[in-house]
Amino acid sequence: MKSDLGSANRRTKGVLAVLVCVAVLLLMAGVPATASAHPTSGSLGAPARSSAGPGSTVVPTNGGSHTYLVKPNGVNDTANLQAAFNSCTSHNWVCTIQLVKGTYYTDQIYAIGFQGSFVGAGQGATIIQGLANLQSPGAAYNTSTNPFWAAAPGPANPWPDLFTFVNGNFRVSQMTLVDTYFNPVPNGWNYAGYDLTYLWADILVTGEQANAAFDHFALVTGAGEFNIGVGTPSSFDSSGGLVFEGMLLPASWQSQGYPSAFTNQIPVSGTFSVTNCFLNGTDSAVWAQNTLDASVTIGFNSLTSSPSMIALADLSNTQVWVYANQMTNVMYAAGVIAEQSVFKYNLLPSTIYVTGNYIESNWYGSGVWAQDFGPSEGLASTLSVVATGNAFVFDNSCGCANLLYAGALGAVDTVSAVLSGNTIFQGGWGVYVSGGPATVRGNLILGTYAGVFLYAANYTHVTGNLVKNSGFWGIWVGGGSSYNTVAWNYVAGSGLYDLYWDQTGTGDLWYGNVFGTSSPAVLP
Repeated sequence: MKSDLGSANRRTKGVLAVLVCVAVLLLMAGVPATASAHPTSGSLGAPARSSAGPGSTVVPTNGGSHTYLVKPNGVNDTANLQAAFNSCTSHNWVCTIQLVKGTYYTDQIYAIGFQGSFVGAGQGATIIQGLANLQSPGAAYNTSTNPFWAAAPGPANPWPDLFTFVNGNFRVSQMTLVDTYFNPVPNGWNYAGYDLTYLWADILVTGEQANAAFDHFALVTGAGEFNIGVGTPSSFDSSGGLVFEGMLLPASWQSQGYPSAFTNQIPVSGTFSVTNCFLNGTDSAVWAQNTLDASVTIGFNSLTSSPSMIALADLSNTQVWVYANQMTNVMYAAGVIAEQSVFKYNLLPSTIYVTGNYIESNWYGSGVWAQDFGPSEGLASTLSVVATGNAFVFDNSCGCANLLYAGALGAVDTVSAVLSGNTIFQGGWGVYVSGGPATVRGNLILGTYAGVFLYAANYTHVTGNLVKNSGFWGIWVGGGSSYNTVAWNYVAGSGLYDLYWDQTGTGDLWYGNVFGTSSPAVLP
């Protein structure tokens, strides 16, 4: 998911919607340009039986119980870490892999069916650092018709992840992972026709059924951090930080190439939680994609300096809770970006709850953007979003923002959207709705370009909002929007009009609003 939009990436549709759709619609309104069933993969074998070798620092503790103490050797700890995971998974043991204080240097590590805990001595005390040059991909799974995820990860097929967990039931805690090398693989993976030399994920959880919990975990990246004000974000070391994504392909797939490599991926079920973590500088800090019958929980984290803090795509019968996080320096896409029917179209209804977060963005960054592409493919919507009690702050101290692209809340073609009780300070659009139905209620919106913007929106209720000092419009309704209600809002201090209707659409109702200016002067 490179932040360079010119490259092929997993945000195929949605970022364009954020960066293009809103700008086009606002320009149309007159803003100056300056202003499913689970198949069997058939590709999983037993993990390789690597050994730590003579002088191993992998030590069974407690009289032979299944706790392994791994000590750093200061040079390359790959073999010892891999041996500990192999010992657990090959015997189906429930294990604790315990790391001590110190720095561990590692190549790619993989674990198939790991059960237990991977635990350090504390954030900042136990540090895992990727080696400067990681293993290059295997030739058999590095072609335009046979991508790296066509077979399970292992010595013959290293994936572009520092840690890859396939299935399992485990916890990762009390450590810091450091990824400081830009383009850590000189000879990259073939990805849709170009070289993928950055990591797909720092830690990837995949397979068909996995339960993974990350707590008190820190991820810090180096070379890819964003230089604010230079006009474009720099490249990142990894596409995703902590990633929960169904990627394995069924045995019947048989090297069909792209886009089949995406559409045939087996979804992952289970649970994925990220709590009390600090994540800095990846392209997407937390990513969940291609899920089925899953639960995702992301709460009480500090996330900073990423184009998208939390990215969600192609969710099927999945519930996502994003709560009480602090997200700062959202610089390109959104604090929470959710996209439905990107690669998969047989999706079941899913809901995203975004509550009680602080999201601070700049440059092109937005707060929450949810979009279902199903209707554009002739399908019914399956994505619902609830965003309540959040604080959205736009920081343009760099003087480099284009507010046509940056806003707080957006919902496009969702099954339903409840956007209520949020505080929005500055930015482009406060609340943007297209499609519907939606409820926009009780929000405090101060200093945005457009407080509430309805374009081709139907059956949306905009009630009880306080909208002040908008650069152009307080509440804008147009583009054929029909059967919407705009009532009991207080709107004042807008640069053009407090209330605006382009006189298209039918059945819109306006009543009980307190405002100063409107176009037309008499609203229906």
